[in-house]
Amino acid sequence: MNLVKSPLASQNPIQVKMQLEQSKRVFVIGDLDADLTKFEQALCSVNFNPSEDILFSLGDVIDRGEHSIALLSRFKELGVHMCLGNHEHMLLESLLAKDKGYYRLWVENGGRWHLEATDEELAFACKQLLRCPLSYYVEYGTLKIGLSHTTCADWDWQNPPQDIQQAIGALLWDRSLTKAKKPLINPSIDFSVHGHNTTNQPYWLGNTYHLDTNYLSGKPTIVELNTLIKQFSSM
Repeated sequence: MNLVKSPLASQNPIQVKMQLEQSKRVFVIGDLDADLTKFEQALCSVNFNPSEDILFSLGDVIDRGEHSIALLSRFKELGVHMCLGNHEHMLLESLLAKDKGYYRLWVENGGRWHLEATDEELAFACKQLLRCPLSYYVEYGTLKIGLSHTTCADWDWQNPPQDIQQAIGALLWDRSLTKAKKPLINPSIDFSVHGHNTTNQPYWLGNTYHLDTNYLSGKPTIVELNTLIKQFSSM
């Protein structure tokens, strides 16, 4: 696919760094596939308090379900920190770059909902998604934690490549790490958390954690960072 005209090239940052106090409850949620009801149920399951707690989304919030716009609106209301996923990438390439290849791929993989959306709704979606980085680098207490839709084995979290095409491939589309099923350790990060690669149950692979459970199990995974830190420390 031709990414030269990508709207991501000039607007979406490859990485955003954040420092968070470990006294804060910080949650990460996987792919939601446009299901607002399941999202609200996930928040209730952890007693999420939007005035105190912090929530990161790993992307693929839109498509397949019926609530793409409603979820983006709810994210804005709650102040969710959202990574871009490959489905959001397809939307931007289709609607802003007018890329016909991406458009066909998007419509074939859950993007047909946009045909019933208003111009105002689609403009809102584009505006929201252009603010999303491809990844977050979170300093949480003494740990450095990477968050992105997916990743590759040799991604450098300390000094990420600034080539947007390379970053899009590695952080939005790559499946090589989970396909190889090798428990590799990325030395540039304590651990990282990802969606994209479907699974019935979340699992560790080296120092990467994978939690895209919604598509196979019908239930998205939401997890607190302190829970993952305890798991990681015990391995």
